[in-house]
Amino acid sequence: MKRIMTGSHLAKAALIGTMAVATLSVVGCATKPTYQSPNQVGPKIITNAQGVPNYHRVQRGDTVSQIAARYRLNYRQIGALNNLDSKYTIYSGQWLKLWQGNTARSNNYSRPAQPQPTYTPPVTQSRTPAYEATANSTSGYDYPTRNPVTRNIDPATGNMGMWFAGNVGDPVLASQSGTVLYSGNGLPEYGNLIMIRHSDDYITAYAHNSQLLVKEGDTVQRGQRIATMGSSGQTNQVGLEFQVRLNGNPIDPRTVLGR
Repeated sequence: MKRIMTGSHLAKAALIGTMAVATLSVVGCATKPTYQSPNQVGPKIITNAQGVPNYHRVQRGDTVSQIAARYRLNYRQIGALNNLDSKYTIYSGQWLKLWQGNTARSNNYSRPAQPQPTYTPPVTQSRTPAYEATANSTSGYDYPTRNPVTRNIDPATGNMGMWFAGNVGDPVLASQSGTVLYSGNGLPEYGNLIMIRHSDDYITAYAHNSQLLVKEGDTVQRGQRIATMGSSGQTNQVGLEFQVRLNGNPIDPRTVLGR
């Protein structure tokens, strides 16, 4: 949930990481018995030029969109390579093929190394938050709601955006002017989702809405009401998840919003 590409399907890919974008029917690991016993040897693992292994072994709690985001792949490609059903059901212990071809390097190990989060905060010698250094590089982005912030971005826990509290029906506003890249509910994790493409390869995403008030291709203005808050997708409380992506990669929203 890149890189930045036009069209509904490619917009979704941008969100899930080529996702990307992050991100479209993806469910968590089902509780069916594991695909392989502990003694069974897995497939030979090789990596391509980008360091992506050809197979990933599904762990409990994995979803196809999370796996796609981890390796910066398109979830649809993973589904097609593995003949997944329309709900993208996967099982603990299952080996998912991530790519096919001959351009790769062998690592001579039987299990893929657990990838580390790709987000690396910049080193700073001061107590000033790292996002402040780039806050002036982009101007004109507004908060998508005046409701209080409940969580900030934390890649270590899988939280790739900023969360706002709210009530059902509270307005969701466009942070900046742009073109609606995606408006729909194809990503179960994000529920009713809107993605807006802005200049300079920026995309903003607004997830878990109740109603979507704009459609793909619409031009929206900063501060325009584009949706109403809800609790759709994989969340148990009403609120807004707001993501900002630069060239398909998640960044701290505070880099464009300021503090």
